[in-house]
Amino acid sequence: MIRAITFDFWNTLYKGPADRRVFDKRIKAVTQLLQQAGYDLSSEVVGVAFKAAWQKADRMQLEQYFDPTPRGQIEFALQDLQLQVDEHIKDELYQAYTSKLLEIPPDMNDGVAETLPLLAEKHRLAVICNTGVTPGVILRQLMKKDKIFDYFQFLVFSDEVAWAKPNAAIFKYTLENIQMTSQQAAHIGDNEHTDVAGAKAAGMTTVWLAPDKTYTVPEADYHVQSVRELLNLF
Repeated sequence: MIRAITFDFWNTLYKGPADRRVFDKRIKAVTQLLQQAGYDLSSEVVGVAFKAAWQKADRMQLEQYFDPTPRGQIEFALQDLQLQVDEHIKDELYQAYTSKLLEIPPDMNDGVAETLPLLAEKHRLAVICNTGVTPGVILRQLMKKDKIFDYFQFLVFSDEVAWAKPNAAIFKYTLENIQMTSQQAAHIGDNEHTDVAGAKAAGMTTVWLAPDKTYTVPEADYHVQSVRELLNLF
């Protein structure tokens, strides 16, 4: 019997990860800080460096099952720009880089708001998130603002632990903290590699949230169009 459900964050609980306006705000704020520190750089040059940093982080996530933190991504970009900046400036860059999502917050995915309270009545719920640019400390604020934070017993963000999905360790770590076995838990997510294959490798029941896909994947025990369907599955 499934007694726990773990959720991916982006494109499962929330639409996203973010629109172009958030990217533009992020790069503008970082560029202004660097200019104030005496570096003559355009937003175009800074944007290219940060895009390269994100691409490097994505490769590491896929190849090494490790998600570089936002601070690590900033270091990648600074290396690409050939800049050595003081630690207090790095702290300011971190704040500018990570906080912009709250200024233009993403919408919750369809069905999430009404489904979570019903699932929480009978199941332990958790989040397993590969954070990317926005760290867990910001995503928790978003969840609290939208009043879904309290439905979850445990939240795992890759910038706060040593692993990223699809590493089975991040799934097992979550299950240990909600005191459930893999046979008692299901994971739902939109990514067939990090969510579905990762959770299956950890021994969990897998739910692939893919409303625009007509095919399925072998590692998926269920293929759903909406999180609402969890109410009928478990």
